[in-house]
Amino acid sequence: MDEDNQKQLTQEEIRLRRLRRLGVNNTSSNAEKTDESDNQKRIDETSINNNCCTFVAEKEIQKDDNKNTIISETTSVTNDKEENGMNISNPNLTEIIKMDTDEKEIKQTVPDRMEIDDNEVQEESIAKSISRILDSSWSKEFDASFPVKDVARSIMDSTLVPTNYPELISEIINDVIRQYITSDLIQEIEVNSLSDQILSSRMRNDDIEMDFDDETFSEPSRWKQTKKCTAKEAALYYLISSYNRSLTERQHKEISTECRRQLVNNAILLLDHDWSFETQQIVDTRSRSPLLQILYDETIPYQDFIKHLITELYNDHPKRFTRIFNTILEDIYLDMRCKQIKSIYTLPTHTIDRLIELVSVGLANNENVKPICNLVVSHRTFLPALSTDISGREISQISYLSPFLSISILIYDRYYDEDNTIDSVVQNDLQSKLEYVRTLLHKLFYTFILNKDTREMVLKYIGELLKHNAKREQYNADERSLASDGFMLNLMSVLQQLCHKVKLERIDPLFPFHPQSLVSIADDTKLKFEQAEYSKFLEKIRGQVQWEDPKFVSHCWFFTLHSHHLGIIPAISRYHKRLRAIKELQRMVDELNATESRWKNTPVARRNKNARDKWVNRIKKLTKAKNTMEILVLDPNVNRNCLQFYSSVCDYVLHHIEGRKKIEVPFYNTIPPNQLVASDEFASLPVWYIEDIADYLLFLLQNRVEVIIDYMDNSIVTWLLTLVCAPHLIKNPYLTAKLVEVLFVISPSIQQTTTKIFNMVMSHELTQTSLISALMRFYVDVETTGQSTEFYDKFTIRYHISHIFKSIWNSPVHRQAMIAESKNGNQFVKFINMLMNDSTFLLDESLENLKKIHEVQTLMMNEKEWSKLDTEEQATRQRQLVQDERQCRSYLTLARETVDMIHYLANDIKEPFLRKELVDRLSSMLNFNLHQLCGPKCRDLRVRNPARYGWEPRRLLGQIIDIYIRLSCDEFAAALARDERSFQRHLFEEAAEKIEKNNIRAAIEVEKFRSLIQKAGEIYTMNQKNEDDFADAPDDFRDPLMDTLINDPVQLPSGIIMDRSVITRHLLNSSTDPFNRQHLTEEQLVPVPELKTRIEQWKRDKRDKKSD
Repeated sequence: MDEDNQKQLTQEEIRLRRLRRLGVNNTSSNAEKTDESDNQKRIDETSINNNCCTFVAEKEIQKDDNKNTIISETTSVTNDKEENGMNISNPNLTEIIKMDTDEKEIKQTVPDRMEIDDNEVQEESIAKSISRILDSSWSKEFDASFPVKDVARSIMDSTLVPTNYPELISEIINDVIRQYITSDLIQEIEVNSLSDQILSSRMRNDDIEMDFDDETFSEPSRWKQTKKCTAKEAALYYLISSYNRSLTERQHKEISTECRRQLVNNAILLLDHDWSFETQQIVDTRSRSPLLQILYDETIPYQDFIKHLITELYNDHPKRFTRIFNTILEDIYLDMRCKQIKSIYTLPTHTIDRLIELVSVGLANNENVKPICNLVVSHRTFLPALSTDISGREISQISYLSPFLSISILIYDRYYDEDNTIDSVVQNDLQSKLEYVRTLLHKLFYTFILNKDTREMVLKYIGELLKHNAKREQYNADERSLASDGFMLNLMSVLQQLCHKVKLERIDPLFPFHPQSLVSIADDTKLKFEQAEYSKFLEKIRGQVQWEDPKFVSHCWFFTLHSHHLGIIPAISRYHKRLRAIKELQRMVDELNATESRWKNTPVARRNKNARDKWVNRIKKLTKAKNTMEILVLDPNVNRNCLQFYSSVCDYVLHHIEGRKKIEVPFYNTIPPNQLVASDEFASLPVWYIEDIADYLLFLLQNRVEVIIDYMDNSIVTWLLTLVCAPHLIKNPYLTAKLVEVLFVISPSIQQTTTKIFNMVMSHELTQTSLISALMRFYVDVETTGQSTEFYDKFTIRYHISHIFKSIWNSPVHRQAMIAESKNGNQFVKFINMLMNDSTFLLDESLENLKKIHEVQTLMMNEKEWSKLDTEEQATRQRQLVQDERQCRSYLTLARETVDMIHYLANDIKEPFLRKELVDRLSSMLNFNLHQLCGPKCRDLRVRNPARYGWEPRRLLGQIIDIYIRLSCDEFAAALARDERSFQRHLFEEAAEKIEKNNIRAAIEVEKFRSLIQKAGEIYTMNQKNEDDFADAPDDFRDPLMDTLINDPVQLPSGIIMDRSVITRHLLNSSTDPFNRQHLTEEQLVPVPELKTRIEQWKRDKRDKKSD
């Protein structure tokens, strides 16, 4: 209304109009109007009370008539919007729109019997709008939930002019809130729909109790279920509900804007504890924010209200903004600290959703400004000062985002089956819910990252999390002093999702060496460099490169890489530790159970029972912990994301291997692996950049092979083959051995399910050109690794290589490549030499252990002899038996693979086996083992249940016979005859009879074997004669190492003369001078032709003398 029109009305006109709206008849005279006597005041008061009572009575009748009809105000409002084709979402909060009066529409709302001017119609229309928006009534003409008697009284007393709309709105809001705060209303809100109504009646001060007997304020019962709330919460519900109704006001935009402004301002006062009344003062400086519960309940739409509230506070009341929303943020933090998974059906996602909503709210006048986002990172706990020695655990417990990242699983006993396993349905459900939580966490962090004002602090926070938990990589790290596995896996998952859109080409390849990098590799073991070399390189590169400020993509990608190193890899390590602990404890329990009959009635019975019970309980706890870990580390989503990220790491490492200036994806090899030279950048990378990928591939191949099959790509295959084919790039041979183990596990001879991946490896160009020679070279090089356990480690590594060769040999194309490799230089000869060395040692150890097992088993079967031993001696024998059995299984497994390799190689590759430096040792090994298997003491190799140890004597004997036959020739027969230790013709004849009798080989093959033995026997006889003839050879004609007659003399750099075959055989095992341990190669050997001539002349003279 215009102020001029309002001034034209006399005081009497204003009073009459006000009374008419209140439904009170005016029977007073003009004198009564000017002389406000006590009698008139009583009449007016009575009129107001009668009017309000009449209004309440009508609403009671309405409640009875409509008690079975539930009408959602939200639905009706929505329908009104649809009918009028109006879009009222997101109105401009500061826009003031002039009231638009439609004369025809107003006239339709005026009864025919009433004759009033346009101004009065306009006033009544505005009053109805205010009543609808604020859901309040000060006259029976208005159908609303809240009678505001104080407003009606003020209008009657003329202290409030009803056309002063801002003041009227203010008084109505104040009246309703006052009723809540001063306990005139109880608060019980509906939770089954999005209704914006508040049920009002008598209340207790804080909590709510319905009082249906009170007739003063009674409301229609429109809801099936209600929720109790505090006075402030109910008042705030009222303000937000009114705000939502104002958004649907179509006629009086200016009034609705004013209502929203005052509703928000009153909410600010309420939230900032700034309400005070004569009867009660609310000054609670640290109570739970009433707004938070409304956000949690989601019973009414609040998004527009929150946006207006944040905009108003941030722009005009910054201190209040900080106080109000810091309280909310701290309440959210405390709520998350108290929450965990209490059943498989609930996760604390609701709280995360609310925080995401808050930090995502932008200002109404500038969406790019996120006030709550800024407030979170400026909070003192976002990146707190740490004060303890266990900073990793501390920052994961007290930082603001820590309870969100700490969401993990806690499996209760009721979810376990009788065998301590978890039902697969429960496991899948938990994994899917964890995936949803991590999706929310990503959304939360993405909001922080997207906001330029908070990005730097969030990156710094992530960097601090990783830095303070760097010790998680240690094998025996104290879990209590560091962040939990669940925390780190959640962080890793968030970073993985942030990296999904990061292109590898955009990251800085030199970021690990950047002065402003937030990740550190200074203390990590490097691939090639020692610490001093790395320091020198770092100083050099930081002085040469013009560094730019690191981009977010570089920070994000390397954060993700380090989070894998500190997240999934340590979690897998702990999982394996639990598996080993369970296995060891179970072994001890089984051992006690097996010997219970012997200690049951002895003094140690009680001690053994207590120990067994303790171990059984420990096994149960560890099994539950293992099952819980499986849910985390065997999560298909986690496995898939980790493998896909590691694929990009492979491309990054390959970039440095070839020293390229720019990262290119996909990567293609341009330099043969044997020609690669480690760049300084590659040499300075941490070992775990490669080792972690190898460990993770092994874990998936053994536990989640389907993930490998579906997601292993060419980048990983290229990375794997390049590093295996270029072991000289890596200082630590055990790292190369781990990469070889990956190829071993991929081999179909280990598991058929990996055939698809193995075919990818076989079809790669490097497999056909470089892999075979590289594996043979590495087979030789692991003879010495520099570690104290190198002697035993080499057998395991070579076992893996043997399996790979077996799989390669089955491919005709790659078989030809192996045959071609056998013709290239001495590398293949060295490989065969090591193969024979291993076969000799492993077979000797295996047969020796079999004899020990046979001895103890024979003794135990003889009860008389066994009973003569005391209890302690029996226990000692049994423990030794267990150890011998374990060693026997291990040695036989390794020996079987080495003999297999000699067996199939000898079929197509003969020449290397017949070289002078090899053939004698091969024949000696074959002769000795044939003697063991078929000689007079072969019965000592009989054991109970031989399959338990992998002992297959028939198979081994058949392979040995095959090798004899395949290498059968004059040179090989001569070598057999030179073996004076084991070659005995009659024993070989007996062996042939046993082979034929037991159908180990066909008769024709046995005949070939006999023919070879006959030829060797003849040569043996001749050798014996020659040995007698040359027994008196001069010392300078005899080899100083073997004391045999020299046939081809060569001089060493030390001046000593030896037989070429002897020193060459030595150099195959060790590249040193056998007399002074100096480095020696075959190229340094100098022939001595003059001595050779003298020896040959001496031999001729001896023969001539004998013939004479």
